[in-house]
Amino acid sequence: MSSVDLAGLAEGAVKDAVRFGANDVSALCYGVRESMVRFSNNSVTVIKSLNNVELELYVAKDEKRILGTSTNPSSNGIREFVKQLLDACQHLPKSPDYTPLPKGTNYDFSRGRGNLPVSNRILEACQEAINSAVSEGSKRVSGALTSKDVTVFIHTSTGTLGNDVSGSTVLNVRAFTKGDASGHGLSCAPSLREIDAEEVGRRAGEYAKQAVNAKPCQQGVYDVIMSPTVAADILQHVASAASAFEIDAGISFLTGKKGKKVCMQSCTASDDPTVEGGLIRRRFDDEGVSTRRRMLIRNGRLETYLHNTTTARKFKEESTGNAGIITPHPWNLVVEPGDMSLDELVREVKQGIMVTNNWYTRFQNPRTGEYSTLPRDAVFLIENGRITRPVSELRISDSIPRQLENIVALSKERRWVKWWEVWLPTLTPWILMRNVPVTKALG
Repeated sequence: MSSVDLAGLAEGAVKDAVRFGANDVSALCYGVRESMVRFSNNSVTVIKSLNNVELELYVAKDEKRILGTSTNPSSNGIREFVKQLLDACQHLPKSPDYTPLPKGTNYDFSRGRGNLPVSNRILEACQEAINSAVSEGSKRVSGALTSKDVTVFIHTSTGTLGNDVSGSTVLNVRAFTKGDASGHGLSCAPSLREIDAEEVGRRAGEYAKQAVNAKPCQQGVYDVIMSPTVAADILQHVASAASAFEIDAGISFLTGKKGKKVCMQSCTASDDPTVEGGLIRRRFDDEGVSTRRRMLIRNGRLETYLHNTTTARKFKEESTGNAGIITPHPWNLVVEPGDMSLDELVREVKQGIMVTNNWYTRFQNPRTGEYSTLPRDAVFLIENGRITRPVSELRISDSIPRQLENIVALSKERRWVKWWEVWLPTLTPWILMRNVPVTKALG
């Protein structure tokens, strides 16, 4: 779909909804171009290229509200979708949280940045990653490279008009050596040009080689060094818990923490949809409110809850430009770097483990932040400031508020992380935290 088509669909949806009696309408029309290559056992196995159009529509009528999504990009299809959505809306009760959409804003139309379609370069990048992992001794290499362009047009009944264009590329590599030994490499960037496929494959291969002959270690309380991949998986939930919707619903472990110390003084993190190198670019939120960098944690203190216009009215604050019309949400989480190298972090640890990857992060109690996660791929025991051997069969069970308080150091190096375990694009350093309970993973 061309830009004109996307803009026309959004405009048409708003006009149809107003004609059918809606009081408030917000239409976001997305054009997504995605290229994906998968590889397994050292060979490319799947190549796909997708072009999708999706319309997200919010309508309110007589203080009743409803959201819907259509993937039928035709004028007649959109008109029928709008009619059905408003018919359904009439059967809903009035919303006690109904808040009119804010006054509209015109945004200059932007061509933004773009990604590359499926091309020889994508295939070359996958082969570079495979070859690099094999050169480190890997027997099998698997993974995927996904490159995506997203164009979004907004049109609201209050006069907001504009668009944004952003791109993201994710290269995810797993390398396998002897037995169950494996290593993980990940690189995320706005474009394929910024992905260092050779380095990603090398990292996965090195970890896989170092993970050979891993054995269980004793259960206990350890200091833990989390790689950016693991840290992002945990810290994304901090940003999510800062949503005023979760605070209001009573399911956030940050309830009552605004203005209070939540982690070490040198820790600062922000939500930033405009950051250079970010994987999501948005100048406006789903209500048309302008976005900008928002400090979540400044010098260890929680500074901000994230708002849309509805939660802002309930909290007697202003929208932070984070709509989700129903649920405000973060865009990109940016954690400021520390002042130590990874080697220096290791030397700080007397008895601990280093976790390079994880999966199956599950919450037992979102309100208190209690969760567990399984370290995956290369995990190492640290004794007296040295990495001594690979370990396996571990589970980390803790609470995020307690872990935040136990962060003692951050690395100078940072990496962007986004993949199937990490839905929120996160730029984070390596993190050292004290006194983390580690148990045996049940098979």
